[in-house]
Amino acid sequence: MPVWNPLRRCAALGAVSLLALAGCTGAGGAADEQVSEDQAALTELSERVESGETHAYTAEYLVEGSDDSVVVAADPEAGDAAVVIGDQPERWTGGDAEALPQWLGDKLNGVLPDDGEVATWLAETSADPSAQAEFSDTTLAGQLANCVDVQGAENSTVGAYEVCVTTIGVIASVTAQVGDLTYTAKLVNYHDGVDQTWLDELSGNGDHGDE
Repeated sequence: MPVWNPLRRCAALGAVSLLALAGCTGAGGAADEQVSEDQAALTELSERVESGETHAYTAEYLVEGSDDSVVVAADPEAGDAAVVIGDQPERWTGGDAEALPQWLGDKLNGVLPDDGEVATWLAETSADPSAQAEFSDTTLAGQLANCVDVQGAENSTVGAYEVCVTTIGVIASVTAQVGDLTYTAKLVNYHDGVDQTWLDELSGNGDHGDE
């Protein structure tokens, strides 16, 4: 079952609404209540990642083992997005916000897990009695993020991983082994919104459309 660390949990989650879910009122309480609180925190993180798909943002990641930076820019409301891996830009102008997560997942395949994947990991862990989860917080690229380190999740698709999520649901870092894929990446630059001029500059070099 998830590991309960009340002092670490309280320090980690005090900045956001997970504080109430985590029950940071002391070290006491029954074991089943502690597990339930961890499950609630994992569920909240999962839902936060899913909700992050609705925000406009630009995020740059450093991927371990690669000299290439990875930039993800998405503006669901405007129906516009871009992924730049190294010097290879690809732009999406499909317009349909519901299709955007799939496009991002396709372009980031093997480089970064998409929001849907990470949300699924967290949701599965919340329901996995074999999982051990420890919570912390960090700041990456100036963004406060809540983190969870999961180990021993025998009944989950991904049995061990560490992921950090910003307060608006953007993935701030991830370390995971998923089949033959190894993900190790962290956020190095971030800002809300997307620079339309920058996107337009990609137009002559990138991939377009809603593929």
